[in-house]
Amino acid sequence: MASSSKKEETDLFDLLKELAKNWHIMLPCMIFAGILGVFVAMWIRPVYQVDALLQIESKNNKGAGMMASLGGLFATTSPAETEIELIKSRQIIGDAVDKMHLQYNAEPTSRLNRLFHREGRMEIRQFDIPWDLLPEDDERGPWFATAMDDSSEFILFDHHKKQVLEGKVGETYRFPYAGDTAIFSVYKMMAKKGQKFKITKYTRLDAIEAFKKAFDVKEKGKKTGVLEFTYQDIYPDRATTILNEIATSYLRQNVEQRNAEAQKTLEFLEKQLPDVKAQMDSSLLKFNTYRHQVGSVDINAETRIILERRSKLQQDLLNLQQKKQEAIRLFQPEHPTIKTLEEQEQALKRELSINSSETRKLPATQQEVLKLTNEVDMSKIMYTTMLNNIQQLKLVSAGEVGSVRVVDFAEEVTRPAKPKKTMIVFAFLALGFLIGASLVILKGKFSNGVRDAHFIERETGFSVYAKVPKGNPKGTKGTRPLAVVEPDDVAVESLRALRSSLEFSMEEGSRPIIGVSGLIPGVGKSFISVNLAALCAGLGKKVLLIDADLRKGRLHKEFGIKRGDGLSQYLLRKAALDNIIYATEVENLFIMPCGNVPSNPSEILGSKHYSEMIDKLENMFDLIIIDTPPIMLVTDAALACRQASQIVMVIEYNKHSIDAIQDGMSQLLKGNTTAHASFVINKYEHGHSDGYGYKYGKY
Repeated sequence: MASSSKKEETDLFDLLKELAKNWHIMLPCMIFAGILGVFVAMWIRPVYQVDALLQIESKNNKGAGMMASLGGLFATTSPAETEIELIKSRQIIGDAVDKMHLQYNAEPTSRLNRLFHREGRMEIRQFDIPWDLLPEDDERGPWFATAMDDSSEFILFDHHKKQVLEGKVGETYRFPYAGDTAIFSVYKMMAKKGQKFKITKYTRLDAIEAFKKAFDVKEKGKKTGVLEFTYQDIYPDRATTILNEIATSYLRQNVEQRNAEAQKTLEFLEKQLPDVKAQMDSSLLKFNTYRHQVGSVDINAETRIILERRSKLQQDLLNLQQKKQEAIRLFQPEHPTIKTLEEQEQALKRELSINSSETRKLPATQQEVLKLTNEVDMSKIMYTTMLNNIQQLKLVSAGEVGSVRVVDFAEEVTRPAKPKKTMIVFAFLALGFLIGASLVILKGKFSNGVRDAHFIERETGFSVYAKVPKGNPKGTKGTRPLAVVEPDDVAVESLRALRSSLEFSMEEGSRPIIGVSGLIPGVGKSFISVNLAALCAGLGKKVLLIDADLRKGRLHKEFGIKRGDGLSQYLLRKAALDNIIYATEVENLFIMPCGNVPSNPSEILGSKHYSEMIDKLENMFDLIIIDTPPIMLVTDAALACRQASQIVMVIEYNKHSIDAIQDGMSQLLKGNTTAHASFVINKYEHGHSDGYGYKYGKY
């Protein structure tokens, strides 16, 4: 597990290093993404969010007792969930859409004003034309309105961009159009002269659906009964008004719903009240008429007791029957409460029956008086009870507050809820980073450049003697090689390994001649040649460095030698050998520059005179290093390396395909099949997984 974690860390380090190397890809991607992020953040219109709090009061059922409490423990849904769905209904939202005229929209058209948040505002109260102008109606096109000087006047244009109206804010205009009448009204406008608005009318259902996307209701906490309303709009004042309208409308409908039963009962009682009063008046008239006919009737104490007893029993029976009707609405017929009330009702009826039998024992006149008195009393009781019930229902109706109350109304905010401009810019920067990283990774995947030394050795059959990191790009510091100026440089350390490998591979009795070439220009073969020669001279060997690139040789510049006589002049027999060999500032290191550019470089390098020169120099120096031209461009390199016992091909890290490497080596060895060949990977990039850094330091 530890090794796996280490591998992941090294892979990440190498990836970051690769991204840093390809900064020319990463930087433009991130700059472009950042600019795009700023543009998007500025383009999105600010949206303001307002909120309001409502509390749902639970309906306490006093008759439920302990069962109600137990039911609450096992309840799976909150009463708030039902209320939330009711609030989101078209009945509630539709009222707000109608009152706030949300089915009409006036959208500013200026892109520049939108980018710099200088858009105007127009609120439409009514927009009716002979056909429905829907947002997707492309056949006729939209209508437009343009603000005039003082932001209180506007000009209306139809879909043909023809002026149809000049109007003022707050006025409703009806004008003939398309053989019918069109209506247009603006109730608010804040705009500068010339600002243009696209007028759109939605269907009521579409407006409700659009409202639902910006509106949300949720319960704060779990089973708290507190609902939070939120609404988002580009105008904070309109958002505040709309949300308060929703809260007020829901509160009003909640009260009306709870008051509906009392209103129905009140209407029924008020309809029955005239009949009860008429019945009472009739009873009084009968009683008075009978008294007038028979005169005064003396009612003894016994009769009075019977009368009072009967009157009380009838009133008790009436009250009991009302209680029974109320209980029937709450309980099933077999409920104990209903059974108890029925038993009490039967008992009162039996007592009334006994009272009636006692009444029949009285004289006829007293019986009639008792009967009429009883009717008058009963009608008065019914009338009085009904009046009391009506007054109570009116009080209940007037004092009904519903099961919902507004805790906090919406208030206008000053800061927009979105867009989060900083987050948008950072998100786009991250996107730019990912795009750049993807391009770098794809570049690496599709690149045919070889990186692995083991792969080169396996495919070509030749060893890689050194992996040289980037040193001084010029190969020298002034007129001295890097190996002399900075002997501790990591590139010099790698070249020391190359020197040792070449010494070990050089067979006894073989010619001390090393040919150095590359596939293409710019791979650093001259850097390798110069510093390898300096390192070998540092061992006390007398070393000659020959610049065999007769076309574009540059070693004379490395050592500060003026261009003049050199190899080309000697091969053309225009200069003596001693005159073209120059000493350098490095002890034991001599150089033979390329000389002036000849007209036939390949012919003179392939001549017998060149071979004879090498034979002479072999006796004069302990080691000869020949710096040749790139093998893939000209054949000069193969001709110059004919006499070499060691051939070193310099390749650049992650630049050449394996096919090009194989082809280049075969070209070099065509004229010298017995030479020992090897590779040097120049400009090598050490990964974090290599396990060492660039600087080794003095040992």
